[in-house]
Amino acid sequence: MDHDQLIDLTRRALKLARDKTTDLAPRPHTVDASDYTSMQRHLSDRALLLASPQLVGYVSELAAPGAYCTKTVMGRSILLTRTSDEVVRAFDNVCLHRQSPVVTGCGTAKRFSCPYHAWTYDNTGKLVGLPGREGFPDATVKSDSLTELPAAEFAGFLWVALDKDATLDVAAHLGPLADELDSWGIGRWSPLGEKVLDAPINWKLAVDTFAENYHFATVHRDTFATIARSNCAVFDSYGPHHRLIFPLNAILELENVPEEQWDPFHNMVVIYALFPNIVLSVTIANGELFRIYPGDEPGRSITVHQNSTPLDLSEESVAAGAQAVFEYAHATVRDEDYRLVEGLQANLMSGARDHLVFGRNEPGLQHRHITWAEALAASASVG
Repeated sequence: MDHDQLIDLTRRALKLARDKTTDLAPRPHTVDASDYTSMQRHLSDRALLLASPQLVGYVSELAAPGAYCTKTVMGRSILLTRTSDEVVRAFDNVCLHRQSPVVTGCGTAKRFSCPYHAWTYDNTGKLVGLPGREGFPDATVKSDSLTELPAAEFAGFLWVALDKDATLDVAAHLGPLADELDSWGIGRWSPLGEKVLDAPINWKLAVDTFAENYHFATVHRDTFATIARSNCAVFDSYGPHHRLIFPLNAILELENVPEEQWDPFHNMVVIYALFPNIVLSVTIANGELFRIYPGDEPGRSITVHQNSTPLDLSEESVAAGAQAVFEYAHATVRDEDYRLVEGLQANLMSGARDHLVFGRNEPGLQHRHITWAEALAASASVG
């Protein structure tokens, strides 16, 4: 994002803070409670995600040839590698023999030996070693391969398609947001690892928590609300995606500071919602990634929380500080956001009320649900 755009967003955020208001949708919006509880909607949601480009990590996780990492998307294990020609490849992390995962975690390796029977693959997916070959006369070393999936590195992130025959067009998927996301560089910052939240809440409830800051003053009274303003956000949509700017409390100090002296990034948090299930949070020192997936039933979800930083982690104290920030953010989402919405999920499941209301002051929330509904309707009409 260029400096002029940051200044313009700061102007908009400062005006909202000064006026004690927020960007508003034209009217309130309602959604059915069954959107969070019905098995039919749950299955439709899973199909929607399976058919969508999946952002699965930072480019910095595959920093050099020979690097690999494994990811799990809705229970499906995926192996990503960077080969000697520096191309990113993705495969189902499933051995051709008995379907054991070929490798776990992340690291550097040119070959992967299945821990069950030592069938061995190189980082282009080819089978290069097979103990007891006489037992498998139809297996052909160096021609049999792991199932390859479409993969790309784009805008600083790693992307895959879960259908091996799909066309992965991330540029078309991101549209006008592509250059803006790439400009931050967060996908090339140093990764700090990932944490997993297996929560008894529908995946859309998990996404909802990042789509507004109306709740900051109550849910995050002693945490995020001490840093950022509540019920005050700049909203812009980009097709099915959107961006929110959460002004920090200190933004009002800019009232008497000339614009040429403004440092926008010290006064805001930038939140991107990438359709259908990705949330990115960008601050001056952190690039957080939330990959949010439906679980095995409507009342369950999996959130994979990652973080990266532009800071130099070679210094022990800096690395420890960056990890502490990651821990703090994760604990706040886990113990405040997700723990509270467990009660929402229980009430939704009870059938006590048949709908939810999103206010005019929650345009991000409205936009996310409207675009989900539109995508499901379009898919149904094609089917």
